Amino acid sequence: MNVYLLEDDPSQLAHLKSYVLQISREIHIDNLQIHAFQSTDQLKLALPLASEENVFILDLEINGYKRAGLNFSQTIRKYDQLASIIFVTVHDEFVYTTYKYRVEALDFIAKDRGNVYQELLDDFICIKEQLSAAKSQDFFTYKVYTEEAKIPLSHICYFEANHYNSHSCVMVTNDNQHIQINYNLRELENADGRFFRTHRSYLVNPQQVRNVNRLDHTAEFRNGLTCPVSRRHIKELTKLINS
Repeated sequence: MNVYLLEDDPSQLAHLKSYVLQISREIHIDNLQIHAFQSTDQLKLALPLASEENVFILDLEINGYKRAGLNFSQTIRKYDQLASIIFVTVHDEFVYTTYKYRVEALDFIAKDRGNVYQELLDDFICIKEQLSAAKSQDFFTYKVYTEEAKIPLSHICYFEANHYNSHSCVMVTNDNQHIQINYNLRELENADGRFFRTHRSYLVNPQQVRNVNRLDHTAEFRNGLTCPVSRRHIKELTKLINS
């Protein structure tokens, strides 16, 4: 598990690090790596590849800016949809704002209320259980430069051709993230039989298709997104999602 701490107060940063170490011993977290930062610039340079093993514990106020951690969480989500994000702060008035930022935070812990250690313990127990469950999931694995990244198959809606670069395409996820990957649709179609070509510019994940609209010639996904389906592929896609 890779834990990234963002806290500009050195003493509080040390407390957070000691909490995480103690929790790891208490619930037996293997291969723990803790990375501590006092500024968003430092953390930005150290952002890892997307992984469900990543945990970010962020203070909201960094160097006097009350929304620094909150804003930076959007940067994290841009590159990592699998990570767990936990906010630890005295600014609990931003709880509602956190949801508006759509960063899917696991928790929002107030430093000046309750037991921070106990709340972090509960969060790490939850993360550990999720990791155990994730091991049984199907994943889509792809390369980012020389490294491998992976995302649960259930998080992918479709791939769209990149008309500006014939050697890449755009992966669209169920939370409407658009991630460019260095494969074109033909390469993906040949390499992974779990995806279905609905159109010359679209390759879909049938698991996430809720309905095929024969009138509009579109695939409708569980999250409300749609993409085109050519006439000759409508019947086959319909069979796939109903099988």
